[in-house]
Amino acid sequence: MNSNEARLYVFIIWEKSRGQTQNILDDLKKKFVIREIFEVEWNKKNFLNNLKRFYGQSLSDAEEKAKVCGTGPFLVIMISDSNPDLREPSKSKFSLEKDYVNVNVFESKERYRKWVGKEFSVHSSISKNETNHNLTLLFGKNAYDFERELPKEWDGSIKKLKSDLVGQKGWNNMKELLYVMNGTVDYVILRNFENMPEKFDYNDVDMLVDDEKLAYIVNKDFSLLTDNPRTIRLEVGNKKIVFNPNYVGDHYYDDKWERDILKNRILHPNGFYIPCKMDYLYTLLYHVTFHPRWKDVAKISDKYKNILIELGKELNLEKITDATLSDVDYSKRIVELYLEKMSYQRTDTVYYKIKNNESSRLFKTSIFLLKTHGIKYLLFAIKEKIKFVTGLR
Repeated sequence: MNSNEARLYVFIIWEKSRGQTQNILDDLKKKFVIREIFEVEWNKKNFLNNLKRFYGQSLSDAEEKAKVCGTGPFLVIMISDSNPDLREPSKSKFSLEKDYVNVNVFESKERYRKWVGKEFSVHSSISKNETNHNLTLLFGKNAYDFERELPKEWDGSIKKLKSDLVGQKGWNNMKELLYVMNGTVDYVILRNFENMPEKFDYNDVDMLVDDEKLAYIVNKDFSLLTDNPRTIRLEVGNKKIVFNPNYVGDHYYDDKWERDILKNRILHPNGFYIPCKMDYLYTLLYHVTFHPRWKDVAKISDKYKNILIELGKELNLEKITDATLSDVDYSKRIVELYLEKMSYQRTDTVYYKIKNNESSRLFKTSIFLLKTHGIKYLLFAIKEKIKFVTGLR
């Protein structure tokens, strides 16, 4: 796929790779337009933590990465590509939109790493979403806001910045945190968000998220060895917050439905993502009828019943009434008919688990965790998975 749309990308020349700076800059000038260059210095005592937050769960050994890149000042180079060669990755994970890889940028990054002589010695964002993620964490501004302040072309001066990743000193308020989440993670807050962020039960924020980088971004002290990525604890201002994320592929809902929920999400006027009204109604109704915590409850609570009735009115769904929601079995049938219509499935059935080869997936995941994080975390993860499946989390 090709496009004439100029795209913004980030290159990072880590400290130990800066001997190749001039060669890299000369090559970048030939292929792209350099927009701005910063020399960024992270606090050395926070360097490993910054690396973990920047790369998330994909970084298995921050100390080894630091040995390769160094812990001194590094260069962040913003470039535009007016003729990107955009291609869909052969094994891309789900994104809200196809997050095409720019082959021009990817090949340049690989070339520069060969010049340095070490793998991962130069970083670059290679897609729109990755650029947004990188800029938001590095500078506290998403790609759209950041680019509006960029010059059309670099003036030759390197601006110096002493600053850790955004959030390293904590979060001042929910507005700041949500802004960063919007620029780095594909998520929705599933329910109970009506009065957010002013009034909200922050001890139980149920979410659907694309992957586990959320934990590293929002909790600066998060560690897989001691913390559970499905119960993320953090502080915002003087409030203690607990996020309960469900990740795509966890089968909290059918995988296809989870992807559609994220794809069809909408931005709430108060600055956070929620399901579209149709998904909100049916995910909530599914939650109070089929999820382990609720499936044996004799009736739907008045709180949720009122929300469902209001949504039913807005969507012109005549079958969503006080009478129908007072009959739990009938409510379950409403959900099942919707799932059938949308080609979604219940995730608590034997058929679904066999079809999705759950045992094979868990085995492969266990091997990965054992290799990257050791037996201690693997045992921890198994314990938490049991809690999740049984509804005891």
